[in-house]
Amino acid sequence: MKKVMFFRPMYYMGGTEMAILSLLRKMKGYEFYVGYTDDTSDENLLKRYSRYAEVVKIDDNFNEKMDTIILCSPYKSVLEIDNKIKRDKTILWFHHFGNRDASVFYEDSFYNIVDEVVTVSETCKKVMLEQDYASKFKEHNIEINVIYNIIDVEKIIEKSERECEIDIDTNHQLTLVSVSRVCYEKGFDRQFSLAKFLEKHNIDFKWYIIGGNYYKDIETEIRKKYSELKENFEFLGFLDNPFNIIKHCDYLVLLSENETWGLVITEAKILGVPCIVTDFEVAYEQILDNETGVILSRQNIDSYEDKIDTIIKNKKIYKEKLKDFKWNNEELIEKWENII
Repeated sequence: MKKVMFFRPMYYMGGTEMAILSLLRKMKGYEFYVGYTDDTSDENLLKRYSRYAEVVKIDDNFNEKMDTIILCSPYKSVLEIDNKIKRDKTILWFHHFGNRDASVFYEDSFYNIVDEVVTVSETCKKVMLEQDYASKFKEHNIEINVIYNIIDVEKIIEKSERECEIDIDTNHQLTLVSVSRVCYEKGFDRQFSLAKFLEKHNIDFKWYIIGGNYYKDIETEIRKKYSELKENFEFLGFLDNPFNIIKHCDYLVLLSENETWGLVITEAKILGVPCIVTDFEVAYEQILDNETGVILSRQNIDSYEDKIDTIIKNKKIYKEKLKDFKWNNEELIEKWENII
């Protein structure tokens, strides 16, 4: 049986971590490991991984040989583990696209370590091939594969049907939910602007925020700003099960500056919940504007006011169009097996 390790220096409750968990749940026939180096990793998350894989800290004492290692973070710290894990094949699984993430592609040593790259959207592949380092992939014969995230559809539906621990108040014109880190790159300034337009138009709304931030000063700063509309917002922190809340909302809202693939968007669609997102490029892979949700401008915040009527009037229409939405994991698993 092939030994396959997922490696990330630190694990916390984010989209990458949930994608790893879904892959571990769905793929069979491998001896899985989850490796880390940072002791500040979320202990509860590591315990969840341990149901499907052996969780190991990578230090000087680790000497187990892997058939394949899947690097789940492109930061320079990944390069530091090159001599710590023996393996036959190295795959970079690329989930996030930003300046910090992309810096590793300028490191010459990267191309001596990685055999293949997997990214989670066609948009991300396109962006990577437009960069000035793109010729290096061809030069070193490294293929960029696109595999959408495996999503445990049955688990999401089952968790959405569990009794909710908090009282979800849906007796409003609009019930919204956001599931993300509480930070500016996830669009919390834009969300506040949208909320102010809803208030201006006398829309009765409730907005649930699921998630937090390990940088507590940033989260505190954002919460302070949102306190102006404290009757409309409820910050719930990190939740193991967001799905029994998402299910009862009119829209999931994600107004990020950028996304490689908005995993929570797909999860919401599985539950028949339309999305309000910004016009980051991959949004157009996930949302049909004015059919399965609403796409807003990242730059022109004032244009949000023009969308208020559409958001209110069409919420039931969008939900109806999502009734036939399906996600095909079998095809995605086959692609992973071919690469591993």
